[in-house]
Amino acid sequence: MIPDLAVVIVAGGSARRFGGDKLMVNFGGLPLFLHSVKEFLPVAAPGSLVVVHPAGRKEEFARQAELFLPGSGIVWAAGGACRSASVRSGLAQIPLENGIVAVHDAARPLASASLLEELVAAARRCGGAIPGKPVTDTLKRCDESGRIAETVSRAGLWRVETPQVFDLAKLRAAYAQNPDADFTDDAAVYAAAGFPCSVIHNRADNLKITYPADVALLERCPREA
Repeated sequence: MIPDLAVVIVAGGSARRFGGDKLMVNFGGLPLFLHSVKEFLPVAAPGSLVVVHPAGRKEEFARQAELFLPGSGIVWAAGGACRSASVRSGLAQIPLENGIVAVHDAARPLASASLLEELVAAARRCGGAIPGKPVTDTLKRCDESGRIAETVSRAGLWRVETPQVFDLAKLRAAYAQNPDADFTDDAAVYAAAGFPCSVIHNRADNLKITYPADVALLERCPREA
């Protein structure tokens, strides 16, 4: 357990691209959203793991949590109209004033506690740390008709993942500086406020469930031991 670590697990998305309720999909005997909860609960400070649920669905999510992880002490927060609003809602429920916070997408059920601990250590050094993998594919920029306009250099480009880990007070300040903006990840919020952040190479599988076909891929991805 890390006594100054809070965790916000964002499970409040609409899942439009999935075409259904991906967070309740059964994976390995657990609803999808509970995998990261189960993995990160032993690492977070007591009472400092927040799950951001879709608005109006707290009872459903809490019922599943109590069924599979009884007495877990999860703190619940209602999701907003966009990802940034959902993260703000989760940050508001953290009881800690200072420390470290990890923000994680519930649709990434393979992220491990060891990855989280590595990112916490890096965030203490730099102020923020996120996992990712360097881009290895050739990249093309196309025009509106789909015709190739140019080849884009992949040097220095990374595909980033979650959990993303930051100084708690600075992340709150970063969101306060951009109260109406919607960012696709928290590192962008952090950077917009002028705070430094590093990328850690995560070699383990950390698949994000976006489309129904991703569930079949997930079944073939072993969780890190």
